[in-house]
Amino acid sequence: MSHNYAIRVAEPEKTVEEEVQEQQAFLAQIIKTKPMQLARTYINQNLGESLSEEEFRTKLQRIWFELYTNHYGGKSTEFASGFEHVFVGEGKFDIHSGSKKENFGKISGYHSWVKFYLDEKNQRVNYLGYKYDLKGEDGSQNPNVVTLQMINNVIDMQGNVIAKLFKPKGGFFVGPSPECEMAMATVAYYESVHGKITDKRRITINDATYNLVLYRSTNPNGSRGEFIRSFFPIFLAMDDGETPDTDEPVVEPIDEVTNNNGDVVIFATQPNPEGSDEGNEWVELKNTTSNPIDLSGWKLQDKLDRPEDISGTLQPQEVKRFTISRANYTTMQLRNSSGIIALIDSAGNEVAMVSYGSASSGEVIRFVS
Repeated sequence: MSHNYAIRVAEPEKTVEEEVQEQQAFLAQIIKTKPMQLARTYINQNLGESLSEEEFRTKLQRIWFELYTNHYGGKSTEFASGFEHVFVGEGKFDIHSGSKKENFGKISGYHSWVKFYLDEKNQRVNYLGYKYDLKGEDGSQNPNVVTLQMINNVIDMQGNVIAKLFKPKGGFFVGPSPECEMAMATVAYYESVHGKITDKRRITINDATYNLVLYRSTNPNGSRGEFIRSFFPIFLAMDDGETPDTDEPVVEPIDEVTNNNGDVVIFATQPNPEGSDEGNEWVELKNTTSNPIDLSGWKLQDKLDRPEDISGTLQPQEVKRFTISRANYTTMQLRNSSGIIALIDSAGNEVAMVSYGSASSGEVIRFVS
């Protein structure tokens, strides 16, 4: 069903009758599987619901497939879909008609091993290396889950690559059927609705402990909504305290996805200030042109696309510092270990993007000499 979605977030979506029929046929197939039966039984018996099979299928249709508007970090994303985000992925990139300039963007979601397998088989994805969340450091491989870097190639109907979407860190289980993953996410969704969890559900599978991350949609007032936004696993540790004996993981540097040679560049940053981070992190921008540039409606973003709104005017050749406010958990945060900083203009175009490694206390990282 991936062909039913426009990968570019900015493009409007429309669910036609044929696609609704495909969704219904898919749900009719999975609703009678063991994972879905177990999920409905658990939701009814442990969470106080009383869903019939037909009511459960109607609910699955709504929370997974219905299009909605997500309000996150002060920005609205229209035509969002839980199934699209988790199993297909959503791309953010510009379309430069007639331009030969390589077009890099970002991809969010994309937490399906089946999608990755098909994309890699058809040369639509470039695997760049793997990295595991184990006590915040690189860890060894768990064969049931993978966390990786990749570039996803967006291909038009003629087979031409029109954009490359970079994902600095993404993850998914390896092996489960789609209905198994949907069943786990749906259980976590209902536990979130009933106040049993907040975003994360600790679980043990095959002697390994994970956090199952379940994000519901965000309402205009910041409260959690009634749709599934994202679902993915974070591997924590093997239950015996040991990790499998495998080669050490290697993550390749992705210098090619940086973009910092335009009219406005990211000049420097201090992601790890001495003392408190709040109000002391900053990013400097430079106007490389001979004309003033109005920054109204512009914003900075971190690797999770959390925004920091900026404004004002950059005079010719001026370097200006912008404080990262850390107003709340949905706004921009600069990580000390590593991170990405993107500059987005008022039209939503990526003007610049840089990456940095581990920063010591008080260190200033410069991106332009």
